[in-house]
Amino acid sequence: MTVNFFERLSSDLSQLLKNSNEYNVIIEVGQGPDIQVFKVHSNILNSRCLYFKDKLDAITYNNNNVKIIKQPNISIEVFNIIIKYIYCGSISLENINASVIFELLIASNEFRLEELIKHVQSILLENNASWLRLNFSRVYKASFKDNNLKDLQQFCANIIAKHPNIILDSDEFLSIPENILIFILKLDNLQMDEGKIWDYTIKWGIAQNPSLPPNHDQWSDEHFSALKSSLRDCLPLIRYFQIPGEDVFNKVRPYQKILDPNLWADIMLKFMAPNSPITSRILPPRVNLPSTLPSRDSNISIVDNDLPEIESNKASELKKSGDSYPSRDSNISIVDNDLSEIESNKASELRKSGDSYRKMGKYKESITDLTKSLEIKPDDAFALRSRGESYRMMGKYKESIADLTKSLEIKPDDAFALRSRGESYRMVDRYEVSLADLSKSLEIEPNNAFALSRRGESYRLMGKYNESLADLNKSLEIEPNNAFALRSRGNTYRMMSKYNESLADFNKSLEIEPNNAFALKYRGNTYRMMGKYNESLTDLNRSLEIKPNDSWTLKERDQTNRLLKK
Repeated sequence: MTVNFFERLSSDLSQLLKNSNEYNVIIEVGQGPDIQVFKVHSNILNSRCLYFKDKLDAITYNNNNVKIIKQPNISIEVFNIIIKYIYCGSISLENINASVIFELLIASNEFRLEELIKHVQSILLENNASWLRLNFSRVYKASFKDNNLKDLQQFCANIIAKHPNIILDSDEFLSIPENILIFILKLDNLQMDEGKIWDYTIKWGIAQNPSLPPNHDQWSDEHFSALKSSLRDCLPLIRYFQIPGEDVFNKVRPYQKILDPNLWADIMLKFMAPNSPITSRILPPRVNLPSTLPSRDSNISIVDNDLPEIESNKASELKKSGDSYPSRDSNISIVDNDLSEIESNKASELRKSGDSYRKMGKYKESITDLTKSLEIKPDDAFALRSRGESYRMMGKYKESIADLTKSLEIKPDDAFALRSRGESYRMVDRYEVSLADLSKSLEIEPNNAFALSRRGESYRLMGKYNESLADLNKSLEIEPNNAFALRSRGNTYRMMSKYNESLADFNKSLEIEPNNAFALKYRGNTYRMMGKYNESLTDLNRSLEIKPNDSWTLKERDQTNRLLKK
């Protein structure tokens, strides 16, 4: 008799993840200061995740016998769930926002975690169908990237079949991938007249060939050939023999050159001699759907309020811009509760787009979207900290501190907000409060390289060089090629008159960022202190080319010139 003790095994592996004993892989998750380091084990990754197995096979160990994997495009919150699943085989999605669950599904698909894909997909469809409909554009694009999300594809297919205009009349229709258009054309229950389906197909094909003349009467055979090539896999899916004769004459006939001659002859034959045999393949007519589709019990169907929900979300977006959006039937009403839910969703989308802009370095766009989000939800701690970080990156430290302080009033133990505010305080020379924030941040996330390097710099500026070195050494163990930490440690060594060590750090820092004026001027000073005046002058000149009005560097160059008797 076999007895399984999976619960104890899961618990032990959970402790292994927490304690990171004998780790030989570092996974860096996130971007900018919002980075978390996970110390994990190759044996577990290899056995539990094909994605990481392939990654590890392609990476060599560094000098510390550790492999480093960077995952900048996944959130720390999502990766925490995934890594716990890999180690322990368990997850909990209670009280997790639907948008995070959706991101978890996309990440699970990227990591090829089939068991997790199936479970998370089920949770979304059973418990978060309203969110999926309100974010339909984002959802259907993700579901059709590959065929691993078939249940989500079916959810989208049910909506598209009943309301095809959601995609076909959207601004993004002309740029949708071919596989999505093919999927739509294959739907036997697509609720649209076949003549209109032909119109949209031709419209999409023309958009793929921007060099085509706007008037098709001026097209050459090469132009028709280009359109035919673009629509090669779409044309066989049109139900030609269901198109009314008037539409055949007005819509299909102008583009008959893209059709097989035998097919065109059969289309003509149908109208001229309807009882004559036809050799072309005849697809069955599309099926008309009943007014009400089955409920979710019949495997992820939709009800008649799908379209109002999706269009109400669009109406909310247009309301913000001052435009109006009449519904198709002019009878779609929006009650206060609906608006509240939609506005909340709009705030969430603005917050996500604002944070994405921040991660892309587009700080003005980030602040614009986050400000709009905060107009709807003024006490959103995430939006406040993200805007505070964007302000910091723009050098607006006063505004940064104000936002981050408000965010920390709501979530006092947010390590990201603490280290971001600590860095803003450092930039306005408030080293004691900077130190307090960074230290509190490190109590929560002890191995955050950003916080360690910034606290090390704060210690240096306060003249506490031993404490500075301790932090910078630890930071560089986690991120060996961090140019900021290298030049900060180089500067600390310089202040301790350890010029060889200082020079080594500045050299490595400048290999990573060759045009950093800060590193150049202090390496120039180090060279001068070592009596290497020509090397010193070279660095100081380069630094002044980048920052011509730096008074410290000008004085340093003056001293070097005097020592060279210039």
